[in-house]
Amino acid sequence: MPGDYSHHPASAPMQKIIPQPPRVEIDFTDAALTGQGGWSLLAAMARRLDLPKQLARAVCLKRRRRGASDAEMLWSLVASLAAGNGALSDLDALRADPVGQRLLGLSEAPSGRRLGEYLSRMGEREVEALLGVARQVAARVAPAVIEHEVATRGYLPLFIDGTGIEVDGALFEGAARGYDGQQQYWLHGVFLGGLWSSGRLHPGGVDVAKGWQEQLSQDIAPVIPAGTPVWLRADNAYYRGDLVRYCAERGWDYSISVTHDSYRRPVLEVLEGLGEEAWEAVGPGESATWVYHRPEGWREHAYVVIRKLYDGHQRRLVPAYTVILVSRDDLPLAELVRRHRGKQGQENAFKGPLIDLHHPPCRRFHANQAFYVCGQLAQLLLRALQYHCLPHRARRHGIRPLIRYLIRSVGRLVHTGRRWRLDLAKNNFRLDWLLYAACQLE
Repeated sequence: MPGDYSHHPASAPMQKIIPQPPRVEIDFTDAALTGQGGWSLLAAMARRLDLPKQLARAVCLKRRRRGASDAEMLWSLVASLAAGNGALSDLDALRADPVGQRLLGLSEAPSGRRLGEYLSRMGEREVEALLGVARQVAARVAPAVIEHEVATRGYLPLFIDGTGIEVDGALFEGAARGYDGQQQYWLHGVFLGGLWSSGRLHPGGVDVAKGWQEQLSQDIAPVIPAGTPVWLRADNAYYRGDLVRYCAERGWDYSISVTHDSYRRPVLEVLEGLGEEAWEAVGPGESATWVYHRPEGWREHAYVVIRKLYDGHQRRLVPAYTVILVSRDDLPLAELVRRHRGKQGQENAFKGPLIDLHHPPCRRFHANQAFYVCGQLAQLLLRALQYHCLPHRARRHGIRPLIRYLIRSVGRLVHTGRRWRLDLAKNNFRLDWLLYAACQLE
C-alpha cells in the first residue's frame, strides 16, 4: 500500500549496541614507563635556552648539600606546571617517578611540602632574580613569535591585562579586597601574540593597571625590533592618557575598550541626531560610526562606536553600544573592529595558564610571586617548543593542546649501549608533532 513502509529496512528498530568492556586483570610491571614523555622535549628546549643554569645562578637559598638543589627545586616546579599540574602536591608524583626525573635531568625531586617550604624562604631579591630569568627567556623566544605574527597579520598584537587571583582565607600575606569585594591578589600580564612575555603579581587592593609602564619599558619594548608595526589592545582599566602618550611616543597603534559610563557618556552624546547614513555595516546585525572626542587633558581622539540592534533575530528595544578608542582613522571601520576584537584570543592565552594557576599555593606573598614567575617560565617553554619544534600549522593552537598531545605522551625509557632512548607509543594522538619535534631537537 502507498505509504506502507513496514517492510522497509529503514523502518526496522535501530540495534542497540551496548559497550562490553573486557574483564581485565590488574598487574604491575618494572618497565620504565611514563605518561609525560614530552618532558624529554621540554628538557631539551630548556637546555637550548640555558634555563637550568640561569636558575642555578639566580637563586641561592640552600646552604646544605642535601636533597634537591636550588635549580632542581625550581626546575621541578616549572616542568610540573608545563605538564598542566597546577598544585604543589603534584610534585609528589614526580618524586615517585624515576623516569620523569631521568627525562628532566633531576638527581632528586622535592616533595610538594618541601617545595612549599623552599618557596616560603623567597624574598624580594630572589623574586627579582627570577623575573630577570623570565625576561631573558622571553627575549630568546619572542623573535620567532614576532616574526610569525607580523607575517600573518601585518602587525604585532600586544595585549596588556590584569586579573584578580582569588585567595581563600585571611592568612595570605598581602591579600586584600578588590573593587569587586573579593579577597585577592592582582596578576598583570603582557602578551606578544600568544607569548606570556611579562608577568607581575601584586598585592590585593592595588590599582587595576599597576606597573604597566615598568612592564612595557623593561620587558616588552627591548624585545620588539625597531620598525615593527605594533597594535596594543587593552580593556577599560588602561584607558589613560599616560598609556596613550606612551604608545604614541613609540609609534605603536592601539585600541582600548571604553566601558565605564562616565567615559562613554560624552562619546555617546555625539550620536544624538546622527542620521542613519552615518552608520556602516561591520557584521551581522551590527553597524559602526566614527566619533571624535577630546577627553580632558588629552588631544582629540577618534572613537569607533558599534551599534547592535538585534539579539539573534529579535530586535532590541534599545540599541546596545560599544565604544573603542583607536589611534587611527585611516582604516575601514570593519577592520578596526576586527583588530580590536582579536584581543579575545589573547585573553584566552592569558586564561590558559590561569586554569591551573588561579589559586596561589603559599601564604607568603614573595613565595606566591616566585610561583607565578615559574608559571610564566612554563608557558614560555611550551611556546618555544611550539614555534621552534612543531610544524608551522601547529602555531594556531593554544597551550592546552600542547600539554595534552605533546607533554603528556606515553612512552618507555630504555637504557641500551650506554645510551638512553625514549620509545614513544604509536597510539599517541599527535605522532606527527612528536616526530617533528624529535627531529628538530636532534
